Amino acid sequence: MAYAKADPVTVTLEALKSGNVPFESLERAFGPDSLGILVVSGLDAQFATLRLRLLSYASHLANLPASELAGLECEEAKWLVGWSCGKEKLANGRYDTLKGSYYVNCAWYKDSQLDGAEGDYPHLPEYTKANIWPKEQVLPGFKQAFQELCTLIIDTAVLVARACDRYAEKNIEGYTPGYLEHVVKTSSSSKARLLHYFPPPDGVAAETDDDLDSWCGTHLDHGCLTGLTSAMFVDERLHPPSLSTSNGVVELEELEKSPDPEAGLYIKNRRDEIVKVGIPRSCLAFQTGEALEVITHGKFKAVPHFVRGARASEAPGVARNTLAVFTQPNLFDKVDHRDFATFAKEIVERNH
Repeated sequence: MAYAKADPVTVTLEALKSGNVPFESLERAFGPDSLGILVVSGLDAQFATLRLRLLSYASHLANLPASELAGLECEEAKWLVGWSCGKEKLANGRYDTLKGSYYVNCAWYKDSQLDGAEGDYPHLPEYTKANIWPKEQVLPGFKQAFQELCTLIIDTAVLVARACDRYAEKNIEGYTPGYLEHVVKTSSSSKARLLHYFPPPDGVAAETDDDLDSWCGTHLDHGCLTGLTSAMFVDERLHPPSLSTSNGVVELEELEKSPDPEAGLYIKNRRDEIVKVGIPRSCLAFQTGEALEVITHGKFKAVPHFVRGARASEAPGVARNTLAVFTQPNLFDKVDHRDFATFAKEIVERNH
């Protein structure tokens, strides 16, 4: 079954910088009747270069020898730092082996000397453990590209947060001026997830409408604003991702579009309808999370969403790469009467 496509609200980077985003646009993007997603166009020229480079790295990373990948895992952090594959249990009880994730704490955005969230939170190693980076000789330039793209995305999230603050200050009694921007800008708890959906294996049954939700794991993000790149599709049969045989060239040839028109990001709108949402390659998208909903007293709503992978029958040999950056409060920042550490722990326990 093909689902209806929805066009998200789009604003320009310049409008965000100048503070000229209409409140009506924010309500249509994030409000009670919205899709919970805002697209930002007109990004800095370096965005396209960084996106192609880092998303190409996702294929190179996922195709490293098993011994190298094992050295990038961190069981103590519940596989939420470094490499993770086959550790996440989906709603239908199966372990997800069809995609690999590489998690990084973005604490450097606040302080270049930080490599994990600040504070004494021994029960939250997924935030406080130091990042695990591949050796430079294994993936040369990977760390730099990762940090540069995440920095650009968080810089843009700060501007989106500033626009949300302007709205909240006018529409929420007692709202602390500039609170969301402060939370996003000064956090050592924001986290990035580089995702690689492996080429679909032969013999895997296509999802039905009945089990689509279980297979993809519909969920809410529990941070403030989640920055998303558009997905990159790579035919790994034609362009094998091996730095050792590519003379150090990182960038892979990107397909013009997904060979499976049904692969991509899906959102459950406020009428409980599933719609497909596309993100233009030259743009960033920002989704709402549960912390944002609480901070704005429900004026802006978190969005249930999932990602559907490509089907083997439609995209043999094709991988899908993307990046999500979850801007989240410091573990000690207040979301309501709870700090974010307590808030996040309650959500994780509720969802698992």
